[in-house]
Amino acid sequence: MVKRPRLDQMRHLSRGVLEKLYRMFYEKGPGGGTFLALPFDQLVEHGPAHEFKWERSAKPESVIELANSGIFSALVLSVGQAEKYQYDLDPQVPLVVKLDGHFYTGKKNQANYPRHTMFGRIETALRLGACAVGLTFYLGSEDTGKDIERISQIREEAHSAGLPLILWSYPRGPVPDATKADSLLWCHYAVSAAESIGADIVKTKFPSVVEPEKREAYEEYILKEYVKKIPEAEKYLELEPPKKLLQAYAEEMKRKGEKPNYDSLLTKEKHIERARIVVGSGTRTFVIFSGGPKVKGDAKAVLKETTEIVMEAGAEGRIIGRNFWGVPISEGIELARAVAEVMKRYKRE
Repeated sequence: MVKRPRLDQMRHLSRGVLEKLYRMFYEKGPGGGTFLALPFDQLVEHGPAHEFKWERSAKPESVIELANSGIFSALVLSVGQAEKYQYDLDPQVPLVVKLDGHFYTGKKNQANYPRHTMFGRIETALRLGACAVGLTFYLGSEDTGKDIERISQIREEAHSAGLPLILWSYPRGPVPDATKADSLLWCHYAVSAAESIGADIVKTKFPSVVEPEKREAYEEYILKEYVKKIPEAEKYLELEPPKKLLQAYAEEMKRKGEKPNYDSLLTKEKHIERARIVVGSGTRTFVIFSGGPKVKGDAKAVLKETTEIVMEAGAEGRIIGRNFWGVPISEGIELARAVAEVMKRYKRE
């Protein structure tokens, strides 16, 4: 089991920051040092089309109604939504204010992943009663250096105001994209980078299997950039499915006319091993995983299993959005409770 940080070890943080972390991780949601957040930045990051999923889908009012169920450790809102709907939110629900974002205008415009635009300030988050603030970090983009400077400044301001900083740490840019941005290597690096630049909580992606189209580039990059200096880094490659198995599966799915799920080639135990490596970089940073794309099929079974994997790996929890609010509220509550029950089995002292 990966040794995880405890609040009483966080002597570098002020009492104000620790009090808010305690509220989210111990008093609210599943509790016991675990974390289940409900994010809603879809209208900013992905556009308004999610409103077609059901009659109240992607509406701040319905998302807040779901958050008020008392299941969650926190609700994450962008600055404008947090300000306009602040009185709809039950005061007992911790609020995380996302201070930055970008508007989606198509993949072609995303090629260089410019740094996110600031929507608000620490003063605004304080006025709204925030328990934490959030920022996005694209490791590997053309603005990585400037991004780190921006994050460092906001971190200092947040900590001075007694607010924890949550970093959405995603490798994005020419090299990560060409070698699988959500691979084991890059998810591992995302947590390591967030730890290094002072995040209190880091949100990262689940480390996915590298598809055949990027496997050669991934192997070449690791062998050239890592293994020559650190032979042990070949571990990244050892934890991928054999290339022959990967290719055979891809061809089988093509014959069947089905979309391949390369993660299905690994056992649950192997996924736990991979996730444990990612979590292990956060020695004094709480690590939470994203909810991923919209789940198809038996959503409850999938969400429970993926939650078991990350919790068994030592993670503190997850942030799950569209898989909760993208369905009618009664169904979203049922799914959230199922995930929370899994987390309660992994409570920490």
